[in-house]
Amino acid sequence: MANPLRVLVVDDDPGMRDGMALSLKRAGFITEQAKSGEEALRMTRPGAFDAVVTDLRMMGIDGLQLTARLKALDPVLPVLLVTAFGSLDTAREAMRLGAFDYLSKPFSPDELVTAVRKAIKSDERLKPEEPGEATVILTQDPVLVETLALARRAADSRATILIQAESGTGKELLAKLIHTSSPRRKGPFVAINCAAIPETLLESELFGFEKGAFTGATSSKAGRFELADGGTLVLDEIGELPLGLQGKLLRVLQERTIDRLGGSRPIQVDVRVIALTNRDLAAEVKDGRFREDLYYRLNVIPLRMPPLRERTADLPLLSAHFAERYARENDRPTPRLSPSFLAALSRHHWPGNIRELENAIQRCVVLNHGATLTEKDLHWLLDAEQLADLPMDPPEPAPEAAPSAPAAAAPMLTPGIEVGDPKNPLKGVPLGTPVAIPLGLSLPELERFWLLSTLSALNGNRTHCSQQLDIALRTVRNKINEYRAQGFEIPSSGYGRDTD
Repeated sequence: MANPLRVLVVDDDPGMRDGMALSLKRAGFITEQAKSGEEALRMTRPGAFDAVVTDLRMMGIDGLQLTARLKALDPVLPVLLVTAFGSLDTAREAMRLGAFDYLSKPFSPDELVTAVRKAIKSDERLKPEEPGEATVILTQDPVLVETLALARRAADSRATILIQAESGTGKELLAKLIHTSSPRRKGPFVAINCAAIPETLLESELFGFEKGAFTGATSSKAGRFELADGGTLVLDEIGELPLGLQGKLLRVLQERTIDRLGGSRPIQVDVRVIALTNRDLAAEVKDGRFREDLYYRLNVIPLRMPPLRERTADLPLLSAHFAERYARENDRPTPRLSPSFLAALSRHHWPGNIRELENAIQRCVVLNHGATLTEKDLHWLLDAEQLADLPMDPPEPAPEAAPSAPAAAAPMLTPGIEVGDPKNPLKGVPLGTPVAIPLGLSLPELERFWLLSTLSALNGNRTHCSQQLDIALRTVRNKINEYRAQGFEIPSSGYGRDTD
């Protein structure tokens, strides 16, 4: 192979670690070392290494735990475990977690080199890749890491898998990862969205039809089950499957045969089915919208992808990944993600999950003019509603270390124009003018005055107002709508509309 192969050596014993690294270097490998499982995980990204050699007994994350987490990060990365505490049970557990091989100390340098070469030779990444999107799921979240380890263990079986999760969490990506980690990875990977095809056409799409089966059937056509023979069939949005077809799907799963529309004989199929849904199928069964027998037939291996709000520790990792991808796609330098930017990410609820985060980062990369993404970039690009409210030529955001004068101003603490109309204290006051607090205001009047005068000092910018007052942007919007309905004058930008 033209390029030298990279091996990560993990051991908390410096002498053993150096010895293994030296043996592999002499054999022509490029080696890097990690003194703990934690350090190894920080160093490892998909494609960074061609193999990992790790000791079994280590403080903190041990070799077995490291193997499970590495295989979750990169399912095809070969991992070899070495230990002086060899036992058959440990070996079985290591192989169950995805270790390629198991070496008992003492072993010779030649034995180590031979085992590493054998592991790398088996690496599917060194073979021509099939077309399609990557099957790596980036995460450091313990719950998702355990889910990925369970998925990989289930991949070797023929069992049907049900993945239930919110939209945008990566259900189909997990299904693809299961396929590529299974013995069926050389077979077809076929997906169908049960909600995207009209009910009158869905049966023929799933099971196919013979020539003359119905008007317009001028030739025979294989269905998705036949196309997936020897591989994996993903039934996306399975909760949308009509009740009439649920019974036919149940029969296919039980008998492993399908009947084409207009066909005269059953056709045998060898298909691994993975069903995806954003619905609670158990609740659908109780409500009579989903067959109970089909639910139990599908729910052999249940998997759940946690929503992004439950794995906020992954936000920096995912954001950096998307920023690098879209900077490369748009021929731009990869921006730095500032601490304020990452902090703002963690405060958002992310109802659209990974898909929403990806879109937000893409917009930030495309529209940002600087080398660093700051909180301001995220606030005015986070959703389409905010983007639509922008003036045609928004001012370029100031550097993060030097906020603009209006944003730094504290209008409640500076002397200014005395106002005489408590009902509408900002009437006739030019935008950007600091004002003094009138005396004798009730608490609701003081709250209203505080928000409207801050909005005025910031030239009608609602996002800057929410930052200045440390309240949610949605709260600012709701208050503005409330005050406008009560007849109060709302400071605007001068563009004829409110801005973010």
